[in-house]
Amino acid sequence: MKLDFLELAILDDFKQAINDHSDFLIKRYSNFDGKNKINVIFSAKDWLHIVVNGMPNVNIHHDNDDIQSINVMQFISLIDLLSEAIQQIYRVLYNKKNYFLVKDKSIFQKGISDDQYFSHLRASFAAHPVNLTSFDGSESESKYYASWSSKHGKGDFSVYLYSNKPGEPNRELSISFDLLIKYAKKRYLLLEEYVKEIKRQEKDHNNNWSKISIKNENDPLTHLLILKEENQKRFGNYGYKEVIEELIELFEAPMKFPSDNELYINFLNKLKPAIQEIHQNLQNMNNIDLSIYPYPRTYTVKKLRDFRYDFEKFGEHFTNPYKQNKDNLVSYHLNRLIKEGILPEYASLDMDKRDLRLLYYSWLEKHGASIVTPVYDYDFTNRKVEITFIDDLDE
Repeated sequence: MKLDFLELAILDDFKQAINDHSDFLIKRYSNFDGKNKINVIFSAKDWLHIVVNGMPNVNIHHDNDDIQSINVMQFISLIDLLSEAIQQIYRVLYNKKNYFLVKDKSIFQKGISDDQYFSHLRASFAAHPVNLTSFDGSESESKYYASWSSKHGKGDFSVYLYSNKPGEPNRELSISFDLLIKYAKKRYLLLEEYVKEIKRQEKDHNNNWSKISIKNENDPLTHLLILKEENQKRFGNYGYKEVIEELIELFEAPMKFPSDNELYINFLNKLKPAIQEIHQNLQNMNNIDLSIYPYPRTYTVKKLRDFRYDFEKFGEHFTNPYKQNKDNLVSYHLNRLIKEGILPEYASLDMDKRDLRLLYYSWLEKHGASIVTPVYDYDFTNRKVEITFIDDLDE
């Protein structure tokens, strides 16, 4: 019997749901009732990956009795790990202590719940067989100690339980591999419900926030400060947080330039549609790409491509707050861009960083770099593909 009963596609769908809705989940559960519960979901997801991918490699029918006993221990432990992960995810998503299978008795059909009975099997065959408090999972005043586990019994695998009470007879405890698999699968399938619940929660979140109107201001900077606050409420540290902060720096620039003021004003005017677009997307709870971004795309301009490394290193002046301007090569790359006529001679690291960013972006755009997001329209029906055949790879 190969233990490949846990369908990988179910876990993949759950992982994809977490990935697709990660911004929402992190926003909602990073601080939920004072606790970081998103880490519970991440941890459970990771260990479910171990269970699903590791289970088929456990051989519960090994020829060696001792190895078979160890493998059955692994089998039961993996099911226990699966069950715990499923329950932990439920507690987070539904904000309840116990999941709805907590009293279910449909698998083992004992006087106690399936979870309670499985815990007894786990204790007897895997977790602590030399220190048991019951022979059937119910409460008992006696202590019990399991014999070695083996296939020589009534079920697929068995142990004998010895009591600490003199004269009490030994009792056989057997397990059915098929029932254990049914127990595991019933809990594993809850992942399909969790995918639906994640989607439902984000949909409700978006619907509720889309009904709350965002104030619109004529002044770009005032408008951006409002959008920054709204983004935090709606998307947390995701959504449009970074681009809003970048736009705020640009519109906050003191503009203490010796010349070219019109160039900078025109550049800021070109960015204003992005503010309205962010406003609209936040209002409708759409976290999608903008048609305009502040940083001009230099790769679209042939004469700027040779300076990609300079752009990268000089850009660290804005993106890396721990860089010391006079102790690194940022000034070298700035001077090179000035020398090549890409930036004006008055550009300096001594300038207000907001002014220098505005200067940098404005001059890149002046040289043809675009702030408009490119839209690619592929026509796959008429595309010609050139294929080169290589006869001898050794040559």
